[in-house]
Amino acid sequence: MAAESNEEDDILASINITPLVDIFLVLLIIFMITSAVVDQREIKVSLPKAAHAGDEAPKAAGLVLDRQGSMFLDGQPSDSATVAAILRERSAADSAYQVLIAADQDLPYRNVVNAIDLVRGAGVAKYALKVVREKP
Repeated sequence: MAAESNEEDDILASINITPLVDIFLVLLIIFMITSAVVDQREIKVSLPKAAHAGDEAPKAAGLVLDRQGSMFLDGQPSDSATVAAILRERSAADSAYQVLIAADQDLPYRNVVNAIDLVRGAGVAKYALKVVREKP
């Protein structure tokens, strides 16, 4: 007599990972949105608007000048001598080092020029001014 095969004994076990991937994608999106909001709330600066501003700023160190003229390098309050020393050290270590300058729109123009001069004097060749795209 031949052995009979019972199909009920052959259980096919598989794991569906689609819901798990969906959950991770939702968590990633939530993380990206909250990190962008937290990054923008650190220092209050009213940026000027430009009609032809780029969509994204390059990845760079941040130099912020608030309405009172206070200077912040990467979110830390600093004076011009400290900023110059740090930028000089970083640009010596990396020739492609960049600085993104964000200045309040009500800040006198001479303060912005002084910040640019400070960055260039520290040996940083690549720098940019942060602006917000003006809506038509």
